[in-house]
Amino acid sequence: MLLKYVGPKPLISAHGVSFDLNKEDKFVYLSIVAELIQALDHNYQADERYTYLTMAKPLSPEKIYKIIADKDNKLPMEIKERQSVAETEFQDELQRARKNKVLCDEEREVLIRNIELLHTYQINRAVNKTVYYAGINAIANEIKQGHIDYINAPMFPKFLHVFHSIQGALSKMHPPIDSVIDIHEHGGLLNVRLNITFKN
Repeated sequence: MLLKYVGPKPLISAHGVSFDLNKEDKFVYLSIVAELIQALDHNYQADERYTYLTMAKPLSPEKIYKIIADKDNKLPMEIKERQSVAETEFQDELQRARKNKVLCDEEREVLIRNIELLHTYQINRAVNKTVYYAGINAIANEIKQGHIDYINAPMFPKFLHVFHSIQGALSKMHPPIDSVIDIHEHGGLLNVRLNITFKN
């Protein structure tokens, strides 16, 4: 399984292809997710603080996949299912383009070619998203099992994005786990903190 960066969400039309820069490829967050899993994966003692130094450069795609797959043994099956769904979506989109009566023949052909051109791109984005959410759910499970009260990280947009995703995963657990994200200054640097509240 090879993970790789492909790019933001494509917007395909009969006039060309543009990209929604607000919908980034989940691949850009995967190294952070994998490192958080590593940071949280140990036995916890009450009232003990744990520190983890992140790597100077992102983890390799192979290492990321191994870390997340080790926490979710259903991941290969989940990827295959997501690839199958993405393939069905691709075929449906092609079918709609072929049946489009609003466009002239030339525009219809351009649209079909653009959809086909981004076929692999779309599949890769879907795989990256599947691996990302498998990692996020693994982190949420680590938080629940370890009764982790908070996670602190440098205030970078990527950490903030990942923390928001973790927050969503915690809220979907049974029972739901409440959490709040807060940004504060420490030693002249901005930090983002995910505070977790366990109900008694």
